[in-house]
Amino acid sequence: MRLIPKTAVAAMALLLSGLLSGTATAHAQPADGSIQSAWTAQHTRGDVGGAHASGSIYKRGDDRVQLTGRLRDTKSDRKLAILQIWATYADGGHRYERDVTGSSKALGSDGYNFASSVRDIQVQECLGHKTGSGRLVFDKCAPGWATIW
Repeated sequence: MRLIPKTAVAAMALLLSGLLSGTATAHAQPADGSIQSAWTAQHTRGDVGGAHASGSIYKRGDDRVQLTGRLRDTKSDRKLAILQIWATYADGGHRYERDVTGSSKALGSDGYNFASSVRDIQVQECLGHKTGSGRLVFDKCAPGWATIW
């Protein structure tokens, strides 16, 4: 009888669940820091036409959860692509982040990292514009949120 390491089993389960669900990356949570899970808002309730967000999410060696990725504006319509990120922690606390671009950019200055007590991370793509004074206005958002952790 041959034993398969837990990390290999976890990787196979992530791959299989993605193949069966058709949204390979929207709800995957890695088993440990050695596995990075890809995520995307595309084809989820967090998806809106004209914006595209995707990347990786994983637990770091210090137990913090690292979110990296890219936000792209996919239409030449003078709208800005916006990605909203909503994290929920075990104690009921929340954290909100937002990225905005008119072309393409990496998320955050070096991605975002969350405390080990984070229980849920969701993303939502939106479109918007800035007023003459620089205030961001949301014109349209996806109908819901995609849970990526």
